[in-house]
Amino acid sequence: MNLKKICATSLALCMTLLLGACRRESEDFPSFKEAPSNTKQVETEPSSKEKNTSDGIRNLKVALPYSDETIRCLSAMFYSKNNGTWDNTVSGADVNIDALSATATNYVIKNTGVSNDGASLENLKGMRESGNEPDLFLAADFQSAADSGLATDISLYASRTQYIDGAKIYAGSMSSQLVDGKLFGLPHYCAATVIFGNRDYVPKDGRIQAKYTTEDFTKYLEQTYSTYKCIPLASGYELMPYLGSCFSNDRAVSYMMRNEYLANKESAETIINAASGYLRKLYDSKMSANADKDGADPVFSRNAALWVDSSASCRTWEEYYPEKLYFLQLPCSSTSNAGVPYLRAYSLCVSQKCEDMQFAVDFASFISYDEDAQLLIYRMENMEGLMPLVRSGKVWTMAANEGVFGTMVNELRQTMDNAVYCPGSYDNRIYRKTNEYTILYFGVSNDRFNPEACYGVYD
Repeated sequence: MNLKKICATSLALCMTLLLGACRRESEDFPSFKEAPSNTKQVETEPSSKEKNTSDGIRNLKVALPYSDETIRCLSAMFYSKNNGTWDNTVSGADVNIDALSATATNYVIKNTGVSNDGASLENLKGMRESGNEPDLFLAADFQSAADSGLATDISLYASRTQYIDGAKIYAGSMSSQLVDGKLFGLPHYCAATVIFGNRDYVPKDGRIQAKYTTEDFTKYLEQTYSTYKCIPLASGYELMPYLGSCFSNDRAVSYMMRNEYLANKESAETIINAASGYLRKLYDSKMSANADKDGADPVFSRNAALWVDSSASCRTWEEYYPEKLYFLQLPCSSTSNAGVPYLRAYSLCVSQKCEDMQFAVDFASFISYDEDAQLLIYRMENMEGLMPLVRSGKVWTMAANEGVFGTMVNELRQTMDNAVYCPGSYDNRIYRKTNEYTILYFGVSNDRFNPEACYGVYD
């Protein structure tokens, strides 16, 4: 099911996310289903401004990938904006950090640090077992957190918060967080699947153009191989889940064509076979390989010209390939088309055991979608390879100033409305099964690509 169908389904559900008609300009912005079994109980819950402890202190345990100083500053900014004391002549990009950090609030937000990839199921289960479960956490995979009962439906609370504005964020990112019409995560930032390149293996004719087709890509790999006799593309199978749009005339289709396959097997198989056939030819012609002759990973042995990875890995590869990296977007069907970025959204989820759901959702939506909060995060943290999900030009400009990936950030910004949101963690069954099958298929099999074997068991 594509994005428009998802949104159309959501709009038919019985609760609409309405934050004022004057602030709703995006027709694709989703609505969320209200849980009938506990609606009455939830509606009588006090708002975040009303619910306090006996001493007036608001408490929130979070698991976020930020420093304690950043958390203090975000908390102080949140408090100031909620209480009318924020100085509108400054922004998150230039506010005095020392003064902001020292702001007195009645919020106590305690952070258990996690990586930029978020907390895995193993992490979250361990925190629950030890009695340290956070109220709010960045999830490695919101779907598996929801399926495991670690994240709860926040639809009603999201409908009440003032910080979600469909005209100011990318609506597709929010729709990607729906499970049966219910909202289980707030997309906080995203990373793109891109092709990394090693400058040591650029053909004599120079780098490939920014917009290129699969035919252009093949020629580029051939030029690379003829010049250096290296492995032109390491583990090309990793491209497989992200080539559907390219072989579908640059029409945005789901991760590994799964939704399209469930809707129409025959038409989806035509595209799947075209994509897998293309990659098979790269393997057969030695334009791609999964390992060096001695079995080593060609990326780690520095014997690969190109490889596929998430932009979230930029800093890791930048350390391993200092001043050597360059980046390519995924190929297009035609260089005249905008292209379709495949993104992984990292989501903020709320625990089922959270005692102040509205406060948790308000804080989560504030740090995700308030322009000043986002500017502060990109100012104080190393966010290279991680892109915002707000439309703010100021935030995108700051994101583009992060390290070697900045130029690609500006390119991807132009295609964000075409984005397909994908799983990116092995906690996610679809992601895990897809990777397991594709590496085996392109490693040993000569049979037709089997989508059902790739997807695993599904309804």
